[in-house]
Amino acid sequence: MLVRRNYHDQRRKQIKEEVLEILANINQMMQMFDNFLLHPTAENKNIILENEDFIDKHEKKTEKYIIEIISLEQLDTTEIKWLFSMGRIIRELERAGDQLANIVTISDMIDTVEFRPLVREFFHYEQEMINWLIIGINDDKEDKLEAVIHHDEHVNELNKETYQHMAKLIKKKANFTENQLKMVIISRFLERMGDHLVNAARAYKETVFFYNGAGTKK
Repeated sequence: MLVRRNYHDQRRKQIKEEVLEILANINQMMQMFDNFLLHPTAENKNIILENEDFIDKHEKKTEKYIIEIISLEQLDTTEIKWLFSMGRIIRELERAGDQLANIVTISDMIDTVEFRPLVREFFHYEQEMINWLIIGINDDKEDKLEAVIHHDEHVNELNKETYQHMAKLIKKKANFTENQLKMVIISRFLERMGDHLVNAARAYKETVFFYNGAGTKK
């Protein structure tokens, strides 16, 4: 029984480490993309896409760990909920990485400097969300998870402003460039990325923190 318990604890630790590694990898992808907008080369583009493949590998490894624990042990409800929550978080983070890969894919190697101010605005908020999510999961900090959830309002507002700007151009029947149209698409991808970070924060918060009717932590 002790051997099995030690195995379980080791795998549980590895699952959490994999989640944190994916978050760090997404943060790195964002920094790489900022560099890509300054230096839009095929090499810089491929480096970002390779990082996204790296996230996919972490997702598969984590899912393997979860299946191993469930298949080898009789678990209580709380532990099962934790494992399924971590599986959900991994999927949300993988999709966040997909959004970055989508942006890279539609970005041509011309006029990318035009995207940079908008992208950096989104990244300013989303990198803060990632940093809080790392602390919230690593240290079980509820306030950091709440900060991720509430900070998404800034991302949503940026996305709304981008759409409203394009709507005004259309209403005025003004000419707009292909890059301006791409900005709307990129804005949507970045807004969805924020949603995936929020979903990950909520999943972990709901799993780790339990409340009674008065709203105090048990």
